[in-house]
Amino acid sequence: MNHLRIGLMTGLSLASFVMFTPSSLAATVSAADADGAPQLLTELKFNSTAALTAPMSTVSLNTASTSANASGWAIGARVGGSIGIQTTSSPDTTASAVDALEGVYPDPPSGGNYIWATYEVLPLKTEDIYVEFWAKMPSQYKGGCKFLKVFGERSSANNYADTTIATDYTGADFGSIRQISFGDGTTVTNDSQNVININGTNLAWMGRSYGSSVVETPQSSDFPSSAWGTAWHHFRIHVKFNDGTTSQNEVANGEYYLEIDGKVYVDATGLYNRNPANGPIDRIQLFGWAQTDPQPFQLWYEDIRISTGGFLSTPLPDPPADVGAQIKNN
Repeated sequence: MNHLRIGLMTGLSLASFVMFTPSSLAATVSAADADGAPQLLTELKFNSTAALTAPMSTVSLNTASTSANASGWAIGARVGGSIGIQTTSSPDTTASAVDALEGVYPDPPSGGNYIWATYEVLPLKTEDIYVEFWAKMPSQYKGGCKFLKVFGERSSANNYADTTIATDYTGADFGSIRQISFGDGTTVTNDSQNVININGTNLAWMGRSYGSSVVETPQSSDFPSSAWGTAWHHFRIHVKFNDGTTSQNEVANGEYYLEIDGKVYVDATGLYNRNPANGPIDRIQLFGWAQTDPQPFQLWYEDIRISTGGFLSTPLPDPPADVGAQIKNN
């Protein structure tokens, strides 16, 4: 496990920080902790005969290029991408099948393919959001896309996400999850200038948060493309923007938590991850752009829950054995 309180002492190597950090510190603060009474904002489930179901009003997704809007959600695709509802295996072992949201990314043309499932939370004026869902990438090839983005409120001329958890599209390992990307608030753009590597390396890349944050990367490993296999995987993600409206009153209290199949990959507190000129969370987006993948791939989501105050589920164990999955256990 990597558990670092960075900047506690000067003149020590990275290994020294690991050696001398009190082990009890991990139990005191966790980005997985509830910040209040958990409140469900939306739970998106699917029905292939009636399209999207409660708490959304019925809306058809039979035409892949159609953008659908209902109860705070906008769902659609363009520039080659397609989206629809399909019957597939259930992530719940007590059920044989489930209807899920399927996004198909063909070989991208110049500029890429774009698919979106976006939920707006701006009316809440919150800086703190919890997201849970099942996802799978059952195609032969695994691909890179934005996967999950959290946008802060800002002008349309500065339409960047403050936080991105992407599947790799650089070619290092197409489809793997390697980083939480964010801006440390140094610029108003505040997009992906900084990262937390989930394998625990190069922690200085987190920018201004380096020197004051507490970061755990318990798996000391990426979630590699081979880990997807063809099975469902359960994600729990907490994003909290740091407080402050000016450079004088901003506070380094941002948080990130990433859990996959009951394993914690990132638990980070004490972060700068928002420019004070930008507003609270505007929206959460799944799927997103795929731009440089050499092969077509599919991405599926099922039972998407978005809440404030805390998670609505407890950590789930690994899904049933999948011969295509190779997850490193530490």
